[in-house]
Amino acid sequence: MSIARWTPTNELAGLHSAMDRLFSDVFGPAYRGLMAEDGAPGHLPVNIAETDRGYRVEAPLPGVRPEDVEITFEGGVLTIKAKRSEERRREEASYVRREVVFGNYQRQIQLPGDVKAEEIKATFDNGVLTIDVPRAQRPQPARIQVQPGQPAKQLAGAGTRKS
Repeated sequence: MSIARWTPTNELAGLHSAMDRLFSDVFGPAYRGLMAEDGAPGHLPVNIAETDRGYRVEAPLPGVRPEDVEITFEGGVLTIKAKRSEERRREEASYVRREVVFGNYQRQIQLPGDVKAEEIKATFDNGVLTIDVPRAQRPQPARIQVQPGQPAKQLAGAGTRKS
């Protein structure tokens, strides 16, 4: 079992998602339409795991094409941008409920300083973006040999008793 460190960013992201779901349920398509078409990027959920060699970031991007994903790393921040465009086609029936959001997504992730930026690799498979972020090898503890000190000089006559 791993312990997840509390951060205000994670707390706010969870609150953001919960509020989006609440407003979407209450206001329906009107709210979703504002989110998708106003140009403001939507929140992209991610899973971040620590691996033996670094970190793995996974982001679900169903319906997004690999050429519509941009990943950058600068100043210790990994930025993911994606665009999901709706194909405009004539529908014979109208939607009863529409939850799949089209538009821009963006996520910025602050990573530790031990990241090897030049070796970051990304793959896109079955609608899931996977980014492997290697880190520099952690230094191994070095054993330090303890050397005996100089024997203490005894004072003349110390340790002998006069009776």
